[in-house]
Amino acid sequence: MVLKLMRLLAVVGIALMVALSAPVTAHKEHNKTQEAAEQQNQAGPGGMHQNMAAMPGMSEDGHGAMEEWPTTFSGRLYRFLGAMHPFAVHFPIALIPASWLALVIARRRGHAVDVIRAVIILAGIAAVGAALLGWFNAGFALTDEDPIQTWHRWIGTALALVVGAIGVWAWRHTVSVNSRAMTWVLGATTLLLLLQGWLGASITHGMDHMML
Repeated sequence: MVLKLMRLLAVVGIALMVALSAPVTAHKEHNKTQEAAEQQNQAGPGGMHQNMAAMPGMSEDGHGAMEEWPTTFSGRLYRFLGAMHPFAVHFPIALIPASWLALVIARRRGHAVDVIRAVIILAGIAAVGAALLGWFNAGFALTDEDPIQTWHRWIGTALALVVGAIGVWAWRHTVSVNSRAMTWVLGATTLLLLLQGWLGASITHGMDHMML
């Protein structure tokens, strides 16, 4: 059974990577265009002025006026919640694969799964919270200029909905935790989570972050 599950996950992973090939290429071309534009600005007469205006804390006139930070409570809260996203994502990243592997081992050995049920419920809560903080971090928009950001946004939202539903399922139906369906769903979710983590790292560290 485990071998069949791993084969299915591999097929799903290949399909997802093929679907992402086009936006990944577009992301690389977008980065090349940005680099060329920056080099042209630096070489031109007004390059230094434009670069200074683009620096954090600089206004468009380049005279060093500090960027205006949120002064209201709601503005500061919005910024704080967004900044919590990179911290919050570590919880579902750890809990979802751990619950899947623990469930596979427990089912094969005939062990009780009461503790695993609690981990699945916590994973659902953590996934929903991390996705919500991600919307604060990236802004409430349906699309982004960067296609990788758009994929990351909506795959993360889908993961939150799926894992949240799995958590409710485990909470309301104790017997379902020990079912084959729960094992398959958690396995597929783990694979999708790996893809989501790669996309997030590509946004913060670049597309070549895993190159040796």
